[in-house]
Amino acid sequence: MPLNLIALVGMLALQADAGSSVEIARSYRIPSRTLGETRVIDVSLPASYGSDSTLRYPVLVVLDGEYEQQIAATTARFYAETSQIPELIVVGVRNTDRGRDMTPALLPDFPLPPEIATAGGADRFLAFLGDELLPYIDRRYRTAPMRVLVGHSLGGLLGIYALSHRPALFTGYILMEPSSWWNRGHEVDQAKAILREPAAKHARVMMVNMESWGLDTTQWGSGGPMIRELAASGETHSSMALTGMTKGLRAIFADFKPAQWQPGTRPIAMLESYDSLSARVGYTVPIPADAFAVVARMSLDSRHFDDAARVLDRWERAWGASDESRQLRQRLTRERATPQPASFIPLEFPSRRPTAQQAAAFIGHWVTVAQPDTHDVVIRVSGDSIIVHDRVQQRGIDWFAGDDPVIQVTSDGTLEWGLPFFRGLAALIVLRGKIESDGTMVVTRQVRGWVPRGPGSDLNRTERFRRVP
Repeated sequence: MPLNLIALVGMLALQADAGSSVEIARSYRIPSRTLGETRVIDVSLPASYGSDSTLRYPVLVVLDGEYEQQIAATTARFYAETSQIPELIVVGVRNTDRGRDMTPALLPDFPLPPEIATAGGADRFLAFLGDELLPYIDRRYRTAPMRVLVGHSLGGLLGIYALSHRPALFTGYILMEPSSWWNRGHEVDQAKAILREPAAKHARVMMVNMESWGLDTTQWGSGGPMIRELAASGETHSSMALTGMTKGLRAIFADFKPAQWQPGTRPIAMLESYDSLSARVGYTVPIPADAFAVVARMSLDSRHFDDAARVLDRWERAWGASDESRQLRQRLTRERATPQPASFIPLEFPSRRPTAQQAAAFIGHWVTVAQPDTHDVVIRVSGDSIIVHDRVQQRGIDWFAGDDPVIQVTSDGTLEWGLPFFRGLAALIVLRGKIESDGTMVVTRQVRGWVPRGPGSDLNRTERFRRVP
C-alpha cells in the first residue's frame, strides 16, 4: 500500500473515533430574587436515576461547587456502587462573592478580616439555599427528605450558621476545617445550643479537623443528634477536602449500609435496621431491592418459609414484582412442598448462654495435635460468660481469626460454638468440643442452618486438641 494511502487511512481512522464526552454534571442558571443575581449550580445524578424509576434520592449540597462538586460527585458514586452509602443527587453551588455569602453579620467587637472585601450575607445566602435552590431541586428531581450540606473553610462556617439558624433545612452537615474563629466563635456557641434542643434531634454533624465541641459523640438514636469527630491527617487546608469528604460521607451514612446477619437471629431481623434508621433520620428510608433479595434467599436457605413469604410480600409492595422476586416465589413453593433433608439441622441458640462456671473445664489455650500450625483455640472468661477465639487455616485460603459465638454447653458436657465461615448464608459450622479422659479435646464439626452442597469433607472433619500454656 502506498505511503500516502496509509496516511489517509490513518487519518480517517482517527476521525472515525474522535471520542465522546462523559457527562459528570449538568449546569443550570437560577435567577435569584433573594440575592438579586443569577447563580450557577452543577447537578450530578446517581447511576440508577432514570425516567422509568420512582426511586427517590437524598440530596448532597456542596458549597464552593466550582472546586469541590466533582470531588463530591465522584466520591458519592464510587461509594454508592460499593454499597457504602446510598445513591445521592449531588448539587454543587458555584460562588460569585464567597466572602459575602458565607459569612454571618459581624459582631460589634469583631473587625472585618483584611482578606475579605465584603461580609455578612449569610442570612440572604441561606435564604437562597432554603427558599429557592432546594425547592428548585425538589421540583426537578425525585428527592428524598434528607439533605446534607457540605462546607469547607468559610463554607463550613456557613454550615454552622445553617445548623443554628435553620436546623430543619438540612438533616446532615459535613463541616471541614470551618472558619470557626469568625465572630470569636459566636456561631459555634449558637450551634452547640441548638444541638441540645429537640429541633435538632435528627441532625447528623460530621466535624472534620475541628476542635471538639464537647458534645456526646456516641448517641445513635432518634432521641439525640449524631455527632462524629473525624480527622483528615497529612493534608493542607486546601487539599483536605478529598479526605474529609470521603470520611464524612462514610460516617454520616454508616447506618444506611445493608445490615449483616447476626448469628442467633433470623435473617428477617436484618430488615429491622431500616425501621430503626427511619426513626433516626425522621423519614421512611426505602429498603433497597437488593436487601430484600438477600433476606429472602437466606430465609429460604435456612427454611424459615413464613419469613421468606413475608419478605417477598413486602418487597413486591415496595418495588413491584420482578423476575428475581418471581423466581424466589417459585422456589418457595417448591421447597415448602419438599420434605426437610436428613442432613438439615436448624441453627438454634438457647435463650440462656453458658456461664463461665459451666464451661470452666474448657478454659485455656488449645492447639491441634496432628497439625498444630493449622488451628488453635483460646477459650476465656468474659464477665459472666465465655468467649471462644478461633484461628484456623482453611485449605487454600488465608487464616481466619475471630471471636466466635458460643451456643451452649450441652447436658453431656459438650461445648458448642459457631465458626462463621459462610458468606450470605444464615448458617454456621458448629464446633462441638468434648474433653476426653486423657485431657485432650476432641472437636467435631456440624453444619447447621443450611444443607451443604457438594461433598463438604472439610465441613465435617474431626480434630483433636491439646491444652498448651
